[in-house]
Amino acid sequence: MACQLKTLLMLLVFLLISNLQHCVNGRPQVPCLFIFGDSLSDNGNNNNLVTMAKVNYQPYGIDFPAGPTGRFTNGRNIGDIIAELLGFENYIPAFATAPKGFEILRGVNYASGSAGIRNESGQHLTLYRYGARKVVLYGLGQLGSIPAVLSLCGIISSSCEDSLNKVVQLFNDRLISLVADLNKNLWKAKFILVNTTSMEYASSTFQGSTVTNASCCELLGFGQFQCSPSGYVCHNRSQYMFWDAVHPTEAAYEFYMGRAYRAQSPTDAYPFDISYLAKL
Repeated sequence: MACQLKTLLMLLVFLLISNLQHCVNGRPQVPCLFIFGDSLSDNGNNNNLVTMAKVNYQPYGIDFPAGPTGRFTNGRNIGDIIAELLGFENYIPAFATAPKGFEILRGVNYASGSAGIRNESGQHLTLYRYGARKVVLYGLGQLGSIPAVLSLCGIISSSCEDSLNKVVQLFNDRLISLVADLNKNLWKAKFILVNTTSMEYASSTFQGSTVTNASCCELLGFGQFQCSPSGYVCHNRSQYMFWDAVHPTEAAYEFYMGRAYRAQSPTDAYPFDISYLAKL
């Protein structure tokens, strides 16, 4: 379980690189998009690795045109939806597919389930030295409220859910100070923080009646977070927040990323949302 939760404790980092001179011409609101993160954004980097953290089998990808590609959900993930909102014609290719030529300049997805492919993933100053000037950080969600933790808390203590969520809130509050410092001290840097915890408090409005504390797919077994390849899958997936015991459904990602791109509340993003960042 500790190994599984480590996946969620990694920050998602999206780099909107605005100072590259030979990016592909087209309609995107930014010339290039580089993605660093974990299983919330992985689009196939783990498929050929010797690891238990890979999902290139059904029912993963049940709602994705290409089927089970290694995305840890039923359809599109965070990186896919953000690429669409920013106007990219195609999704950002996975590092594992070895993109070449101008495709690399358009962007690469380095996200990897349970870990980061690049050591630089959480080193903001290093990313800045590599040329990143527009960076989106994603704060932690309410880890105490995911199905995997709820199951564990039912055994340990009824208060562990609240305790874990309080720790998450403290962490996210500190991130606001970090973003403010980076914007103040790094020349031409534009960092923003997406507050998914704030959005989760508003999730009751998501698709009206929503299942928020259970997995949409049957799990491999007790203490496991992944879907069973032979298990049942819920049919009303648009009304489930979680696909397996850890990862959101495509519908939930649409909800979160829609508010990250165009904030509906001042607490959704700090100091402004992704749509405004793209215009700078």
